Amino acid sequence: MLNENGNRINEFMALEDIKSVIIQASPCGVLIVDKDGIIIGYNDTFKKHRAVRHEKLINRKLEDIFFLGKRKDEQGNFLDPLLETLETGRASSGELELYISFLHDTAICRVWSAPIRDKDGRFIGACGVYYDLTPYRRKKKQLEEVNHILVQTSAQLYNQHMETIRAFANAIAARDNYTRWHSEKVAEYAQQICYGLGVDEQTANMAYLAGLLHDVGKIGVPEAILTKPGRLTQSEFDIIKKHPNIGVAILDSMQNMKDILTIIKHHHERYDGRGYPDCLKGDDIPLLSRVLAVADSFDAMTSDRSYRKAFPMEKAIAEIKNNAGTQFDPEVVRSFLAMVQDHWITG
Repeated sequence: MLNENGNRINEFMALEDIKSVIIQASPCGVLIVDKDGIIIGYNDTFKKHRAVRHEKLINRKLEDIFFLGKRKDEQGNFLDPLLETLETGRASSGELELYISFLHDTAICRVWSAPIRDKDGRFIGACGVYYDLTPYRRKKKQLEEVNHILVQTSAQLYNQHMETIRAFANAIAARDNYTRWHSEKVAEYAQQICYGLGVDEQTANMAYLAGLLHDVGKIGVPEAILTKPGRLTQSEFDIIKKHPNIGVAILDSMQNMKDILTIIKHHHERYDGRGYPDCLKGDDIPLLSRVLAVADSFDAMTSDRSYRKAFPMEKAIAEIKNNAGTQFDPEVVRSFLAMVQDHWITG
C-alpha cells in the first residue's frame, strides 16, 4: 500500500491480512476448495447463506454440500462454475440453483470462480464467489404477478370503458334509424384518415372513440327535429347546433372522457371559420375535430336520411374534394382521398 507521499507502508498490514479483511467484509459468499473439491475455507457471508448455514463445511466435498447429484446438465454444461474451474483450471461464471434440504426449497446464486495456483504456478484449488439472487428473483416474480393483475384490471376497465361508449352510441342510434350505424362508420373513417396523416396509434384510437361519441349530444335534441323529413327551419337548426356542447356536458363528469371533449365540441367547425359552436378557423380547430368533420360529412352524404336519399359515392367524394380549404382542412382531405382510393376505387 502507498501513503500520500508515495511511500510503502510495510508496517500497516501484511498483504495476506488485507486479503482476509476484504474477504470477510465482502457482501458475497466466498468459498475455497482444494483441487479435489474439498472445502478448506469460507467467509462469514457464505456460512450465513441459507442454503448452507446448517451444514458443517470444512473437509466436505463441494458436490455433497450443494446436492448437485451430477456435474453437468444434459447439454454438457457444468452445473457449478466452481466445478468447471476444478476440472478445466479456467475461470468461469454462471447461475447456480442450490437445493435447501431443510426448507425443501431452492436458492439462486450468481457464481464467479477462479483457479488458485501456488508460487510455482501449479493448480492447487479454486475460489468461488457467490451472490444470492433469490430475494431479487422472488421480488421480480411478485412484481410480475402484480403486473399481470394490473394488465388484467386495465383490460377489464378498457372493456367497461368501451361498453359505456357503445351504450352512448346505441342510445343515439335508437332515436334515429337513419343514423343507426353512423357513429361506427365515422369512427372507422376517422381512424383510417389519421393513419394516412401519419399520427401515432394512440391518437388514431382517440379519433375512433371520438367518432363513436361525436353525436352523443343529439340525445338532448327533440326527436321531431332529428327525424324531420323536410328541411329544418333556422330555429330548428339552431337547436341542432347545440348538440356538440350538450355532448360535452353529458361526458364532462366521466374522467376517462376528458381527452376527447374538445374534439367532440369542435367537430362542426369549418376550416374557413364559418362553423359552430365557436367559429374557430384553420389550425385553431383541433386536428381530430378536423378529421371528424370530413369523416362525419362523408358518411352523412353516403347514407339515407329522413329528408333525402344517399349521394352516389362519386358525388360525395367530389363534394369533400371541392370543399377542401373552405369547409375542410386540405391535409385531412388529402388523407381522406387516399383512403377512399385504397378502400373503394382500387379495392
